[in-house]
Amino acid sequence: MQLTRRKTQEVGNSFMVNCEDRRLSPKTLEGYALHIRRLVQISPKFPPKPEAIRYLLASVKGGVHNVDSHWRTFHALGNFAKKKYRIPNFMEDVPRPKIPRQIMPTITEDELARLAMFLQKAPLRDKAIVALFIDTGIRKGEAVNLKRRDILEDRIIIHGKTGYREAPISPITRDFLLSLPVHKDGYVFHGTGRYKDNPLGLTGFYKIVKHYLLMASYSAGKQFGPQILRRSLGRFWLLSGGDSKSLSLVLGHTSEQTTIKYYAPLLANDVVQIHHKRTPGKVFEDVSKQRLQEWVIIPSKKVGALVP
Repeated sequence: MQLTRRKTQEVGNSFMVNCEDRRLSPKTLEGYALHIRRLVQISPKFPPKPEAIRYLLASVKGGVHNVDSHWRTFHALGNFAKKKYRIPNFMEDVPRPKIPRQIMPTITEDELARLAMFLQKAPLRDKAIVALFIDTGIRKGEAVNLKRRDILEDRIIIHGKTGYREAPISPITRDFLLSLPVHKDGYVFHGTGRYKDNPLGLTGFYKIVKHYLLMASYSAGKQFGPQILRRSLGRFWLLSGGDSKSLSLVLGHTSEQTTIKYYAPLLANDVVQIHHKRTPGKVFEDVSKQRLQEWVIIPSKKVGALVP
């Protein structure tokens, strides 16, 4: 198929406008713009060749996470161009960098209980925000876009980076959301004081969640934003016997494999506790130390035999 050649800057500008319309965070937009500028330098014509992308990624400094950040920007740009201009995604033949596995922190059951306790006396808006993140695992960028019309009887409509989806909510979370003041712009969350008529931004959500996590004595990592509560939902969901397929739908992942890859490792510490309860190795705890000292090992030509 003959491709229609366009200017990379033209496609990049259109992509950035689309990202702004989706109200992505300023930090995300800044990163996208920086990466696209580098792409324009090595490939003024669009789509760029895979060899040029590999060369660009090989020149990126700052570690594998920075390389992966570039890859994700270019892949998102490729998907955008595929939908808008019907151009195949130029990143299909560029493998994603391998990221070392990490177990990201989540809140514990005790911290969750303390969080709920402190929220009892919190302002309604703050209570609704924290409850929403804990109950649905919504991303903060998605919470920014939440409107009152998106709150249904037993679920909310979420407009996020993977498109439209629905996520179930508990009755108490729904009551919190619908008890908030109604604003003409339709957005659910707003600022306070002189900013009461302005929709709450990403920084506002981060500060609110961080405030209550600190009150709950959370200190497992350097991150304190809503992502902690999103990961915690995933961990508690799987720990209580929930399946990964349903969790994938709730969190808005593109595939169940994404959920398994990032959320199953969160159960590592819990698996240790389960092991201590279930392992048949517990039988040795019933043998006294004195009795173990009386056992000797009798050498054998075939195997060593334990005899009293």
